[in-house]
Amino acid sequence: MFDQSENVIRYKWDPWTGSGYRLRYDAADRMHSYRVEDWNNHVVVDDYGCADIDEALMVLNRFFNIDAAQERTRIANWMPGRAH
Repeated sequence: MFDQSENVIRYKWDPWTGSGYRLRYDAADRMHSYRVEDWNNHVVVDDYGCADIDEALMVLNRFFNIDAAQERTRIANWMPGRAH
């Protein structure tokens, strides 16, 4: 689920924790412009600030199975020019 107002993509919901994971784009932090965060609390999950989309997708894949190629395409369509 995309939320352009917050520059986030929400992913897998975990009913046990009452939260899930989201990927947020942070243009201000050029070294770690992609952040894997807790969906509800908006905290970085184990300090996962990622340098590029590939690194962020690897982090998300640690928590649940993700098709990296498919996600890369979806993100590129959502954030033109940023998700290369």
